[in-house]
Formats: sequence, structure tokens, C-alpha cells
Amino acid sequence: MNIGKVLATGLTMAGALMALPSASPAQSIDLYLGPGGPDVQMRDRDYDRDDYRSYRGCSERQAIRRAYALGLDDPEIESVTRRQVVVDGVGRRGRYTTVYFANRPGCPRIG
Repeated sequence: MNIGKVLATGLTMAGALMALPSASPAQSIDLYLGPGGPDVQMRDRDYDRDDYRSYRGCSERQAIRRAYALGLDDPEIESVTRRQVVVDGVGRRGRYTTVYFANRPGCPRIG
């Protein structure tokens, strides 16, 4: 069989698979690439809704825990606003680093 025909058939099949509707997953995946290395976060949307009922935002304690998990040494809360929680600390390579979390349940990273 000709390689061109095989390639064309494969591309057609891949295009057909991409056109099929898919079910929406129950989780979301966030990927952050930065100087400290990649950070992958998985969140369950139903968990976020349940957490929202019990607490309406990202507490300072949660933000500090998340900053430690991201590799910051000696993280401190810089500011808390209605929309975000700002945490400063020393990153993995000894640089002063600022991390921004959304002020909502689960403290998702926004910067």
C-alpha cells in the first residue's frame, strides 16, 4: 500500500475522531509553567461547589499551605482582596517570588 494513502487515511480518521462530541469531564486540570517548574492542579468541580457552601473563599491558612506545596519557603500573606490572595516567599532557586490565588474555594492559582 502506498505510504501517502496510509497517511491520508490516518489523518482522515483522526479528524473524524476529533469531530465526535465528547462528554464533559467532572474534573478540570490546570497546568502552570513558570520559573519554578511545572505545576499541575486537578480540581473536582463538584467538590468546589460543596466547599463553597461551607466556606466562601480562600483562607489565609489555605493560601499558605498551597504556597508551601508550590515550593515557596517562608511564605507570607502580602494582601487579601475580594478577588485574590497574594502570597510572597522565597522560591526554589532562592529568588523572591509572588504567587496569586483566587479568593474562592480551593485557592486556585491565577498567577
